[in-house]
Parts: sequence; C-alpha cells; structure tokens
Amino acid sequence: MMKILLKATLLLAALTVYTSCSDDNDLKSPSERLQEATAKYMDILTSAPNGWAMTMYGDLDFGGFNVLCKFEKNGKVTIANEKFAADTTAVSHFKLEQSSGVVLSFDEYCELFHYFSDPVNNDGYNSQTENGFGADLEFRIISASADSVVMRGKKHDTKIVMTPLTDDTTEITDSVWAKYLREVAAVAKVMQKGSYHMILGNDSIKMKANRRNRVLSYTTTDEEGNRLTKKLPYIITPNGITLYETFNFKGEKVNGFRYASDTDTYKQEGTGNITLEKFTPTLCEQLVDGIWYLTTEELGSFAKPRWNQFRNGLLSFGKAYNQELVIRYAVFGTMRNRFGLTVGPVDKASPYSVFVSECYFDYKEKSNDEIEVWFNGEFDELGNAEVFYPNKDGARMQYAVQTFGESKTNSRTFKIETDNIKEPTYLKLIDQKTSGNYMKLMAEPVYFPFGDGPEQQ
Repeated sequence: MMKILLKATLLLAALTVYTSCSDDNDLKSPSERLQEATAKYMDILTSAPNGWAMTMYGDLDFGGFNVLCKFEKNGKVTIANEKFAADTTAVSHFKLEQSSGVVLSFDEYCELFHYFSDPVNNDGYNSQTENGFGADLEFRIISASADSVVMRGKKHDTKIVMTPLTDDTTEITDSVWAKYLREVAAVAKVMQKGSYHMILGNDSIKMKANRRNRVLSYTTTDEEGNRLTKKLPYIITPNGITLYETFNFKGEKVNGFRYASDTDTYKQEGTGNITLEKFTPTLCEQLVDGIWYLTTEELGSFAKPRWNQFRNGLLSFGKAYNQELVIRYAVFGTMRNRFGLTVGPVDKASPYSVFVSECYFDYKEKSNDEIEVWFNGEFDELGNAEVFYPNKDGARMQYAVQTFGESKTNSRTFKIETDNIKEPTYLKLIDQKTSGNYMKLMAEPVYFPFGDGPEQQ
C-alpha cells in the first residue's frame, strides 16, 4: 500500500511541475492562438523580398503550374503565372481569415490567378471531375516558415507549396519574375519532349509525357491481368521536374529529376540511383501520345470541304442560342486523357469560353510510320461532342470525324511524314486509299485555323 501511495505522490508532483513550467500558450484561448497564427503568417507572407513561387495544382488529371505571388501588408498581391507572357503581371487582393485554422483567400477576381479555378479557360482544360482546371481560391495553411508555406485547397484538398524566390536583387522587378518563368519554359521545352524509360539498375519502366497536361503515365496490370494506366502529375521548375507525390520505384523513392543541358538522361533529385532517359518513339507513338493541331496549310481536297461542313453546322447550331460558334482549335492525339479528336468551339463573342468536344478513337500500328485509326463511338462524358454530333439540329461534327475514320468498318490508314523524327514540328497524315485526304498537324498551337477568330472581324 505504501508503494502505491508513494507512486501516486510522485506522479502528482510531476504533474504539478509540468503545469507550472508549461508554455503560456497552453493557457490561451483557441481564438487568441488563431489571431497569433494569422499575424505570424502575414509576417511570413510579406517578408519574402521577391515573392513566392506557388505550385498550382487542381484536378490531378493535370500536373502543376507556377504562379508567382508578392504579398503586401495592405492586402494587395502581385501575380504572374507561366501560362501568360513572362513579363505579364497583375495586382489583386488577398486576405487571411480564420476558418478551422488560417485560410489564405484570393478574394478579388484576377485572370492570372483565377485562370486555374474558372470553369472555362482559354486553353480548354476540362478535367474529368471538374469544369476547367479544378483549382482552389482558398487555401488552408498547414505550416509556414521563411523557407516554405505548405497549404491545402479548402475545397479540393490538393497540396500547394510556396517557396521564396531568390535572386541577386532585393527588389521585386518584372525581370526577376520573367527570368524565373523563362527558365521554367526552357526546361519544359527540353524535358517534356519524347518518351522516357525510368531506370534503376536492370529494371526499367516506360513513361509517356503529356506536356500539355504535365503528367507522366505508365501502364501496369492488376492482379487479374487487366491493363491499368497510372499517372504521375508533376511541375516544372528551373531545376527540373518535381513530382506531386513521391513515387516508389522498385523500393526506391523518387521525388523528381534534375535538369541538365545537352543530355537525354536526367538524374533523380537527391542521392538516389534512378534516372529518367529520353528515347525517340515511333511516329505512330508520337501521333497517339502527342497533341497535334489542325491547320489549313496542306489540308487536302477531301478533308477541307468536310471541315467546312462542320463549321457551317456549328454556325447553324449556334444561331438557336444566339451564338456564333467557330472553331478555336482542333487537335488529333491525346489532349486530355484518351486518344482521339478534340475540337474547341467557342462563341465568337466570348473566344476563351471553350466548349471542349472529344470523340475517342482506337488504332492499330501497321508499321513505325503507318497507322490505322477509327472512331470507336465514344464521347467525353463532360464535353459537348455528343451534342455536336448528328441529330435533327446537330452541328454535324461527324464530317470532321470522317476525315480520320468514322467507324471500325470505315477506318483509315495513314502514312505519317515529318521534318524531324526526334523533334517534329509537324506530322503530315496521308490517307493510303483516298488520295485527296491528307492533313498537316502542327506541334505548336494553332488557334482559329479557319480564320474565324475575333481578330478577323
């Protein structure tokens, strides 16, 4: 009994000492602690002399893009992002508010920031689960220091990280940000071309890079032998590729790969032994995995009138809704998630509100530069292609599909030509049965290929 009493006395003494020595913060109310955290976060956000580089992620169908932010004590925030010209900036407003923690809110509309949260944008991003890119405007702060701010989107819970921009100067100038964004663009141009083998010793896995969506993807099989496609979203920095999440490859973890000029081999971040090695895929693979923009340059006598029939159908369809529908872009390849034809009709009065329309295709490689393709009857369930396909008041999108192959029984086989198999600026598809059916598809974006844009008004 005495031993039990002695233990109880010692425990009581220990608790007394702990209580008397505990941090005064334990005695503060949750409201007081939140106020202190808010003030601390404001100091951190506004203390970076050149601002912050934010990893903007939305729906993880896509990778991330750099958004640069410079915060001021008065609630003003200067913004730039890599989807716009490198020297383009805008001033908007932010606030820190308390909502189950501290939330950073961008509460004033700014195209350079809201590009990622708007339901439509001028590049036609449209995820499987959200309209548009699917990003947030409000971010719950998880941790913050002078070295990094870690947040999660309040609505979508996507992880967002901000790191301070460093430069020789201590002033925020357009040149500081422009330099950063141009370096990102230079790395993106080199590291996102082609396909890759991720290699560790004698093990390797084939990776495909979707440069528009910024995802690496690879194919694996489940326990029942079904083929599965896995995605690794990433962001580009001046130092290389950083993955959204750590990838475990053959027991070794990799977070990204370092950029190096004049090489096709990139070493992983840190001290690991994984490499990412670029290789040149066949022209068929480049067609299927790439994003290729239709142009009226070298558009054959079979294809051109059918695309004009689609254009006229769009105009007729739009009149019922007081819209002048025109084609902002047309892409063959894999623009989002699956191979097929993607068309971006817009109302001429609102040329950035894209009605993304996708028809999916199947294919069979006949050789390295010859491919058979056909529309498999499936549409993007979130898009507009099924509406624009034939019906009583349809826009007659089937005429555009006919130029590539409208069904399995009416497939088309194309010979593919290019200027440079390693870095093609175009692919020319030449129908092997219909002599007037050929088209030149460009690697760089072609907008309003039929001259219907607002600038032609």
